[in-house]
Amino acid sequence: MSRVVLITGAGGGIGSITATQFAQAGDTVIVSDINAESASAVALALCEAAGDPTRAIALPADVSDRGSVEALFDNIRERFGRLDCAFNNAGIGGGGAPLLDTDDAIWDACVSINLNGTYHCLKQEVALMLENGGGAIVNNCSILGVNGGANAAYTATKHGIAGLTKSVAVAYSGQGVRCNAVCPGLIDAGLGSRTVQAGGAKADAFIKLHPIGRPGTGEEVAQAVRWLCSPEASFVTGDLLMVDGGYSAR
Repeated sequence: MSRVVLITGAGGGIGSITATQFAQAGDTVIVSDINAESASAVALALCEAAGDPTRAIALPADVSDRGSVEALFDNIRERFGRLDCAFNNAGIGGGGAPLLDTDDAIWDACVSINLNGTYHCLKQEVALMLENGGGAIVNNCSILGVNGGANAAYTATKHGIAGLTKSVAVAYSGQGVRCNAVCPGLIDAGLGSRTVQAGGAKADAFIKLHPIGRPGTGEEVAQAVRWLCSPEASFVTGDLLMVDGGYSAR
């Protein structure tokens, strides 16, 4: 039976790659993004690749807006009546600034999108999954959700996502809702793609912090997300899975 899978921030980068992998596995994918055109393009591509017009659907939403998220889930309930898996991937960077250099607008945006956005989605996802016997949720955290980082806004909000992940796991795993997070290091897709593509001394220095000696790929993050949503991970909950080439093992 095809699962119903929601991916936020699915209009590009890691989100679209993960959506592709779920769709290729036969799941029905809800492609959500604040950019309606990007969401529609990804959903159309997934349907065309599968030769199935029902394989994916674009449902745009602004995760920072509680009302927008509520409307998204009203739509999901009406169309599908259930949600089996979710990847809370939508997020932004914090500009790399340490505390004293952090623009208040950047701080507010990171809190609104990264932390509040994950919170808004989790509340709706858990409620819908509980109505249907359970499900699996994966949050996109970061190596800076586990380790320290000078980037104050991003680091703080990613630590918040780590805490939310564990809190949801403790509260709802016994009722069939597993909640985990992936913590990517430098990845060649999404926010990390600009660093990788720019190259130079900055990229080289960051790559050297990863003992494996290279950036990760969006496909590697997507594979981790899919595993956490799979029956093979049925005893895994509250975990912060490091997809970081050994960065956190240093």
